[in-house]
Amino acid sequence: MRSFIGDKPFYKRLFAISLPIVLQQLLTSSLQLIDNLMVGDLGELAIGSVSVVNQLYFVIILITFGALGGAGIFTAQYFGSKEEEKLKQTFRFKLITAFLLVVLSLVVFTIFGRYLIGFFTENEVTISGGLDYLNIVKWSMLPWAFSIAISTTFREIGTTKPLLWITVGAIVTNTVLNYLLIFGKFGFPELGIKGAAYGTLASRFVEFFLMYLLLLKRGKIFNTKIKHIFKINAFVFKAIVIMAIPLLLNEFFWSMGQTMFLQSFSTRGDSALAAMNITNAISQLVFVTFGGIGTGIAVMVGNTLGMNQLEKAKDNAKKVIAFAVMFAFVTGAFLFILSYFILDLYDISEATRRIAGSNIRINAIFIPVYSFNVSMYFTLRAGGDTKSTMLMDSGYMWVMQVPIIFVLARVTNLDVIMLFLIVQLLELPKSVFALSRYRKENWVRNLAIENEENAKKLILETNNS
Repeated sequence: MRSFIGDKPFYKRLFAISLPIVLQQLLTSSLQLIDNLMVGDLGELAIGSVSVVNQLYFVIILITFGALGGAGIFTAQYFGSKEEEKLKQTFRFKLITAFLLVVLSLVVFTIFGRYLIGFFTENEVTISGGLDYLNIVKWSMLPWAFSIAISTTFREIGTTKPLLWITVGAIVTNTVLNYLLIFGKFGFPELGIKGAAYGTLASRFVEFFLMYLLLLKRGKIFNTKIKHIFKINAFVFKAIVIMAIPLLLNEFFWSMGQTMFLQSFSTRGDSALAAMNITNAISQLVFVTFGGIGTGIAVMVGNTLGMNQLEKAKDNAKKVIAFAVMFAFVTGAFLFILSYFILDLYDISEATRRIAGSNIRINAIFIPVYSFNVSMYFTLRAGGDTKSTMLMDSGYMWVMQVPIIFVLARVTNLDVIMLFLIVQLLELPKSVFALSRYRKENWVRNLAIENEENAKKLILETNNS
């Protein structure tokens, strides 16, 4: 048992790395909840409109994280091995990839926006409101994508505190503008859902501006000139792509799986759709710990693997996972208690209140399971075992969870609460599969050394031929 518990310096470093990210995401989630309450004052159909668009946006967010994640694995390890030029190349890869994904997303949302929203609901009011919101908020993807390329790189090298203050600036901007533009306060026009979209758009540009200033001041180790943007070693590029493809596919299929869940839940009516939006907004208050887990593992496992301290990396992983699960019991208890009174802040029907309250409590009970699975995912990913992450995450989801809920939603009269519970129960077998992949230790690898050795071997073979 003692092997799962770290010493004081271990937890001091873990908190120094992870706590700013947790606080950053907690602030974001708290103000997103406030935004959710503001939109809620416009009615349940308005909540549904924003919920559907946010789900579409969520797909793009996860695909972007997946595409950049392959470079991020090498960022952590190249930082650990002190290979600064290759560290810069991983950042260049992120910038190029982020731009291409933004262009593709804008084309898809512009051409197929109405069809995508209509996939979730046939209510014309909800569709119309969703389109109004989407046609504005889609332009926020460009500054957001570049901000993510910068912020994830800072996280992977262990610089997290400044990101907290940047988030404060962005979310304060978002909240203030939402209040002014949704309700038309202090002489501003009353724009309703469109006001929420403009607030989001402005906050993304503020976030990018602050992130760019941080890059200039603290990011010299990985920053790059525009003229060098395509200067990426062929071996580094190939290694990143090989690592990124499974991550990108995983995030794509996982986000699409989440979309299928929401679509299945929406078959139970507009109350169910609004309730799921509220469930997610409130649950995020404790799900923020997952971002801290991911960053802690990226640094304490990824950087250590890059230093070729493989046994220490294994030991760090075990201790971070144990801490994450134990702490999840605390956050789960907090969420469970919160569920009994926080819904009083919403002006919603009794049906929506019943669904949201029950589903929040289900999330609270299952948080230790989620935390364990998240820890497994990021540990496997830190060592480049992206095939296992894809199998345990989106692969499992599409083989088990999605088909079961899709069928149950259409051939049974099960309440949406029961459908939601079944999805969460199916997380338990996933934990067993994840643990088996973790114990194989295919993730215990120094990718920086492996990539260098492969490059030398190829050059030697070329010269000999």
